[in-house]
Amino acid sequence: MSPRTAPSGARAWVACGVVAVGVLSGASTIRPLVQPGDWFRTTVVTVLAVALTTAVARALTRSRLAPTAWGTGAALVAVPALFAGPGRLTLPLPTLETVRTLQRVVASGAQEIGAGYIPVPPTRGVELLVVAGALAAFLVADALAVGLGRAGLAGLPLAGIWSVVLVFEERPSFVALLLGGTSYLVLLALTRPVRHRARGDAAGDGVLVAGTAAVVTVAALVVAPTAAALPFWGTLDLPTTWGEGTSGTGPVELSVDLDMRESLGDRSDRPVLAYTVDGPAPGPLRLYTLTTFDGVRWLGERGAGDARDAEGPLWPDGRGRDVLEQAQEDDRLSVVRVEVGALDQDRLPLPIEPRSVELDGDDWSYDPVRDEVSAEGTTTRGLTYEVVTAQRDLSEEALQTDGAAPVGGASEYLLLPSTSFADDVAAVAREVTAQAQTDYDRAVALQTYLRDGSLFRYDTDVPEPVTDDAVWDFLTARTGYCVQYATAFTVMARHLGLPTRMGVGFLPGRASTGERGRYVVTGRLAHTWPEVWFEGAGWVRFEPTPAVQTGAPPAYADPLAGEFQTAEPQLPTAGATPGAPVTPSVAPSRAPVQQGEVALGGARVPLVLVLVVAGLLAVGTVAGALTVGRRSAGPEPVGPEPAWERLRARCAAAGVTWSDATTPRQAAAVVRTAWADRAGPEAEEALRGLVAAVESARWAPEPPSWDARTLDEWVTDVISPLVAGEDRAETVGAGAPRGPA
Repeated sequence: MSPRTAPSGARAWVACGVVAVGVLSGASTIRPLVQPGDWFRTTVVTVLAVALTTAVARALTRSRLAPTAWGTGAALVAVPALFAGPGRLTLPLPTLETVRTLQRVVASGAQEIGAGYIPVPPTRGVELLVVAGALAAFLVADALAVGLGRAGLAGLPLAGIWSVVLVFEERPSFVALLLGGTSYLVLLALTRPVRHRARGDAAGDGVLVAGTAAVVTVAALVVAPTAAALPFWGTLDLPTTWGEGTSGTGPVELSVDLDMRESLGDRSDRPVLAYTVDGPAPGPLRLYTLTTFDGVRWLGERGAGDARDAEGPLWPDGRGRDVLEQAQEDDRLSVVRVEVGALDQDRLPLPIEPRSVELDGDDWSYDPVRDEVSAEGTTTRGLTYEVVTAQRDLSEEALQTDGAAPVGGASEYLLLPSTSFADDVAAVAREVTAQAQTDYDRAVALQTYLRDGSLFRYDTDVPEPVTDDAVWDFLTARTGYCVQYATAFTVMARHLGLPTRMGVGFLPGRASTGERGRYVVTGRLAHTWPEVWFEGAGWVRFEPTPAVQTGAPPAYADPLAGEFQTAEPQLPTAGATPGAPVTPSVAPSRAPVQQGEVALGGARVPLVLVLVVAGLLAVGTVAGALTVGRRSAGPEPVGPEPAWERLRARCAAAGVTWSDATTPRQAAAVVRTAWADRAGPEAEEALRGLVAAVESARWAPEPPSWDARTLDEWVTDVISPLVAGEDRAETVGAGAPRGPA
């Protein structure tokens, strides 16, 4: 890499600031994944402070990587000061205890993230991981772009920050996109090889870079949604089945034949239904209930119970009426108005709580065994109906005292497939729930085990089968989507004697920004989940699928939902020893914020210090920018080649150009043609002298000496005939020489 490609001086200062802007714009996209708190402010202040240290070090040394070492040292001082101290801004000694404290904080943050609940609580551990990640991205990107001039490679650590929000399929803001894209383009411009250019080119480059970034960002945010609204866009809504089958091109149709071995096909974000709700959100909308699993596939059953008209309270037993009546007395009813779009089903999407339905037509009937509302010869497409629903008492206290309903051993809700690894699946289930005391605890333990991001990974591509037991393959490969997670929960729960079934439907949907209380459900939200039958509460949903697809689990099954919940103990995994003691990692508590302080990490920092650091960074950035603006006034390089470059730039300004492939003699012919008989002997002699000097500098074994003043005079003499008079010579392309040089 040529030394000219690594920026220096004021360009390096500005490039360092641009890298910091790129890192912080990427860090801002994590906001939907972490609850509001001090973490983003801490990230901004820490990154800017390290950037200032790096920029100052680069101004004091010619070394390429020494400033990175200074920045790394500043980061290694800042992180312990913010997260390993007693709560005030102190400088902990580099002792083993300081390292252990940081390890405990990191472990607590990893535990919060591994639990899979989105958005993550902004604990000290989570804050430390975000700050450390942003600092690492800045230091690596700065070393590559500013230290080594490799701005293209610097895009990798910058993209690493954006990959977090992309993995979780969140949409970054327009401002973040604009800042991130613009900063990267500016960084590429600042680190490209420096050549002699006419004055004003730098400002033009800046306008070009900013304009390009704005156009690309607007195109990404405006053109793409506009194209998606076209009638022929996105005709593939969902696979017509989730098992074997072909992809449909019409309305969405969910299959009840779910295959554990099949990968999930393409899904469209096209809306399939929408609903408005007065009261609490209804949760998932279920269409089908499945009970029979053969070890690989779920088999759909039709008409399992004695159907009745879909009137009055709809619940498997009479307790649904009591729940609705009590909710009406307490004014706790929710009214859900559903508008079905491109969803072609013979089952109604309904909330899983006790409910009643009002809809036109007498074709719909209710099956209390499957808890389904269905009709033959009709479809939900274009249907509008109203659902009144009530929330049951599903608090942790109520479910702890409740228990799984006693059913016979031959019950379909305890039916298990005969496979070669059924006993191994049962052993894992018992091991995971070894510390559980109640049926509720066992269900939550299974859910927590499957949602553990350090053990399982959500992926729509399913690995190739290894055994005849699809659940065992999933527990060993530990990758899959909702069908694999829900099936594993159901089978493991049945091994523990918990009556369990599968629900098929849609996740609640996304809140509409245009109307309060309105939610839109797309085909991408098709989902399956397990339900456990409790004697008092009835069918209760659990959510083993990770948060990347489902968000937080139901509040009654969320171990972290309590206001004063302590660190969650780690449950034993398939290879753990039952009953082994677990020591939770507890991070130091936060100190209270006093007047004149701000919270940064685990420390409370004086506001004056923060303002001083911010002021120094602002002053340095402005000074660097002004220096870049004046860099053309500095001394120009001397020699035949720089003189030739100056001549070429001034000729181009006069409308006379030639390509890089043109030899000096051919370029001289282009200049003579542009002179158009306006040049005198002085101009001809100067042109010959410049050509001879350049050729000697390029190819002579021992280049002759030259005088800088003479070269400048030659450039002036050659350019004078081109700018004489008001008429400009038209641009002449490079061609064959028309006379001797």
